[in-house]
Amino acid sequence: MSKYHFIKDEMLVHVPLCAHAEPRRVLVVGGCDNVRAELAKHAIVEESLHLDAEGALEALENLGARKYDVAIVADGRFGGDREFWIALTKRLDEKGLVSAVMSDLIIEEAASKNELETLGAIYRIVMPYRYEGEADGEGSLPTRYLVLASRFYHPTADLNLQRADLTDGFRYYNSDIAVAAFQTPTFVNQEYLGIIKR
Repeated sequence: MSKYHFIKDEMLVHVPLCAHAEPRRVLVVGGCDNVRAELAKHAIVEESLHLDAEGALEALENLGARKYDVAIVADGRFGGDREFWIALTKRLDEKGLVSAVMSDLIIEEAASKNELETLGAIYRIVMPYRYEGEADGEGSLPTRYLVLASRFYHPTADLNLQRADLTDGFRYYNSDIAVAAFQTPTFVNQEYLGIIKR
């Protein structure tokens, strides 16, 4: 794991937790101990459940009636898996939102469209966002993508500034990053017109 892996973990966790008004119950699929450490920075979180990515669909189907405010999918294997996303969505409350790893909007266009369309059939808001990923072989930090899907909260309009800027321990994330991460180039906006749901 590179020394910059924390950027991904912060963006996966803090973007949804700072958009939801009361993220008390959080469901995590995949991820490492760093995701748990980022969750621990939010005193408002009362409960978190972590599921292994392997066997996640079956685990979701066996969770019972418990509802969660936020889901974090830290594993990219679920992409356009409609069955997985439906099972996950059933575990969210009516204002629930999810952040997830997604394909590269620019170089993995077909996969990205499939993922966004799958989420768009379930959620009212579906917005990709970016972060600087782990260093590549040349030492640069390439752009990577995540996605936020929501039934109610908007990731920039409903951003809790106090939580975003006054929570202790952030190394990368802040309210400026939270807003800027959702900006996409004009050619991406044109290519994904009607697929990205703002």
